[in-house]
Amino acid sequence: MSKRADHALDQYADGIRQRSDAAFTAVYEATADDLASFAFGMLRERSAAEDAVQQAFLELVRSAETVRGGGESIRVWLFRSVRFRCLDELRRAARRPEFVAGSLPEPGAPDVDPFEAEIGPELSHAIGKLSDRQRSLVVLRHVVGLSAEEIARVMATNRTAVYAALARAERTLRRSLDRGAER
Repeated sequence: MSKRADHALDQYADGIRQRSDAAFTAVYEATADDLASFAFGMLRERSAAEDAVQQAFLELVRSAETVRGGGESIRVWLFRSVRFRCLDELRRAARRPEFVAGSLPEPGAPDVDPFEAEIGPELSHAIGKLSDRQRSLVVLRHVVGLSAEEIARVMATNRTAVYAALARAERTLRRSLDRGAER
């Protein structure tokens, strides 16, 4: 979503604070796809990604009166919320065993992982091996398409730190892909 699109959300900021159903619907329609792409890139599981986005919007409804700023602030707030929910889910998943049944596709779902189909299995696997922070950076930049400045706001850091961390993540990703190609 571009700066112009953020400004389009400005018209709904007051409606969000006033808990307007129309404002929540408009903000959801404008941001849900990008949020879901980010969550899926982090979690690699469709239902968990959808849950993260839904939980972020429920939290927005609960916290609506305290949200400050315009459309850009609301968008950053939602990305942060989704990111924290994804990190929580990744920590929970690390503590519980993986079940084969959990990896079966949902009924009627395509046989191919949509994230993997878009970027290829090697890159998908390499992204999955990144740290949570590195994965956040790579997915926000290269899948969702946020600028370094936008990523800095989502991750509560500065643009210079984003550039440096993203460069490290990309080097790690490149090394992982090179090792995979050598096999």
